[in-house]
Amino acid sequence: MISGEGSGLVWRVGCAGFSMKLSEYFRKFNLVEVQETFFDPPTERTIKRWRKAAPEGFVFSLRAWQLITHPATYPGYQRIQRPWDVSARDRFGSFQPGEQTLWAWEVVRKAAELLGARAIVFRTPASFTPTRTNRENLVRFFASIERGPYHLVWEPDGIWEAQETEGLCRECGLVAAVDPLLSRPPSGDALYFRMREKTRGRSGYSEDDFFDIRSAALDAEERAGEGFFVWQTPDAVRDATRFMKWCAREA
Repeated sequence: MISGEGSGLVWRVGCAGFSMKLSEYFRKFNLVEVQETFFDPPTERTIKRWRKAAPEGFVFSLRAWQLITHPATYPGYQRIQRPWDVSARDRFGSFQPGEQTLWAWEVVRKAAELLGARAIVFRTPASFTPTRTNRENLVRFFASIERGPYHLVWEPDGIWEAQETEGLCRECGLVAAVDPLLSRPPSGDALYFRMREKTRGRSGYSEDDFFDIRSAALDAEERAGEGFFVWQTPDAVRDATRFMKWCAREA
């Protein structure tokens, strides 16, 4: 874990997806953002196996199922093996109100409970634009669910303005996921940073980038809470490992 001097935040570092053999991943990192829960939530047996294999202090984050966030036209629906109400496919996605979306949330919530997850990430597609309907659906969904002990993280793709995203996060009690090289960290009791290569404009991260990322974390308000560094780059394991080594050297 990385703790900033003078800050009450404790930061964890990991990748979006395991990216390697589980035992090796658990030795390298103390955080993973599970991706399987987005495409097709694993069986309880698989989830329990992950939890049992993880060392003490390891933290799980997971992505919410695409049936909650993405419309049925999204190609990822072709990967779903778990039985679901295909006849009501138009009622899924975009946080639409109704029993279908709430059922999908219960699947995600159960997975988070079994994992002992600390965060659930709702990453919306570019097609989820800032229309009145989408805003209302978002607010209604998060007001209606049993939230549990999790940080609920929203990461919108597309044309959402940072100010509007932060405003909706405050209204709904969410954590806004940001790229710390592109956006300032929002306030709250948790911070969720994601590094994605497509936002970088070049192929690799330099030590200057690491300095800026770490500075964004240290510039956060001094408060007790949790911070997550999630690397989702073409070579996430290398980038996350380099970042951790740089932080250890600079401490």
